[in-house]
Amino acid sequence: MLTGEEIISKLRRRWITFYMAFRYGRWSLRRLVYGCTFFFCTTFTLYYLFFVLEMIPWNPAVDHWCQREKAPDYILQPEADEMTVVTMFLDLGVFKKGEQRFAYHSPYKYRKWMRVFGRLANRVVAYIESDDDIQFFREIRSCLPATLTKIIKVDRDNLSSFKHLPKISRIYSRPSYPKYHPNTVYPEYTCAMHAKYDVLERSASEDYFQTPYFAWLDVGLFRNLDGTDFPIFKMVPPDKFHPERIGFSQVWPQDPVRIPELIMKEKIVWVAGSMVLATQEYMLNFTRDYKLAVKELLDQGLSNSDQEVINAMYTAKMRKPHYIKIKTYLCHQGQLGLYGPDARYFCLGYVCKNAWEKRVPQPAPVIRS
Repeated sequence: MLTGEEIISKLRRRWITFYMAFRYGRWSLRRLVYGCTFFFCTTFTLYYLFFVLEMIPWNPAVDHWCQREKAPDYILQPEADEMTVVTMFLDLGVFKKGEQRFAYHSPYKYRKWMRVFGRLANRVVAYIESDDDIQFFREIRSCLPATLTKIIKVDRDNLSSFKHLPKISRIYSRPSYPKYHPNTVYPEYTCAMHAKYDVLERSASEDYFQTPYFAWLDVGLFRNLDGTDFPIFKMVPPDKFHPERIGFSQVWPQDPVRIPELIMKEKIVWVAGSMVLATQEYMLNFTRDYKLAVKELLDQGLSNSDQEVINAMYTAKMRKPHYIKIKTYLCHQGQLGLYGPDARYFCLGYVCKNAWEKRVPQPAPVIRS
C-alpha cells in the first residue's frame, strides 16, 4: 500500500516526464499543438484575405457573352428618352465599409461588380484612373458596339473635389468629430463621393452622345446581378418622370427642419447617391449647386458623403429658392427583387431597368390544341 507521500512523489515524476517530453521531445505534444495552431491561423488568414477582403492580385474573369448569343437590334437603337450613364472607378485600396467587424471593400470587389456594365446597353461614359482598369473596362464592354462607350482617363488630383482633401482631412482628424467608416474616416473616400458630381457636370456639359437624359450609376448598384445569368438590359427614365426634377432613391423620410450640423455629424440620410437622374439642363444646375453646398459646409467645419450633403442642402436652413425639386423613388421589400437595404438604396436603378423591360417585345404565347 502506497503512502500519501509516495503517491505524490510518483505523480510528480510522471508530471516531470510528461512536461519534459512536451517541451523538448522531438515529436512532442507541444510541437503538435503549435503546428496545428499555425496551420489553422494560416488557413484563416488566407481565407479572410481572399474570400472576405477579396485582396486578389488579378482581375476577375469577364463573360464574353457575344460568343454564344447576339444582342437584339432593338436594344441598340437610341430611344427618344435615351439616357447617358456616367460612372467612375478610382482605386481607393481596401477600406472599411460600415461598422461591422468584417465589412471591408477591396478593388477586386468593385471590379467584380463592374462586370454588369458588360450587359448594359446604354451609352456609357466611364472615368477611370489607371491604364489597367481602362483596359479591363474596355474588355467588359467588348461585346457591345464601341460607339456605346466612351472611356476618359482621369487624375484624381485634377478633380475639383479632391482640392478639398486637406480641409476634409483636418476635419476628420479632430478627435471630437464623429467617426463613421468610411464616410468620416477616409478623406479620399469623401472626395471620391463628391467627385461623382464633377464628372456628371463634365459629361452633361460635353454631351458626348447627344442624349436628353443623364444618370450617375454607382459601379455596385447592380451588384446582385453579377454572377447570375441575366439578359442584356437597358435603363430609361421611369414612366411619367418630370423633366424638371432630379431623381433619387429614397432611403428614409426627410425632416427638413433638422439642422445641417446634425445631419452631417450623425450621418442622417434622406436619398441614396447610388443613382442620380435628370435632363441635361437640370443635371448641370444640380451639380453646380451641389459643389457650392459642399464648400459652404466645409467652411462651417462639416463634412460627410454626398448623401448627407444632399440632405443638408434641402433643409430649411440651407435650401435656396432656385434649388431643383427632387423626385424620390421608394421600393418596398421584395419589389423588383430587392430586399433589405438594397430596396432603399438601389430602387431607382431597378425602376429604370423595369421601365425598359416593359417596352421589350414579349414572345407570343404558345397555343396548344
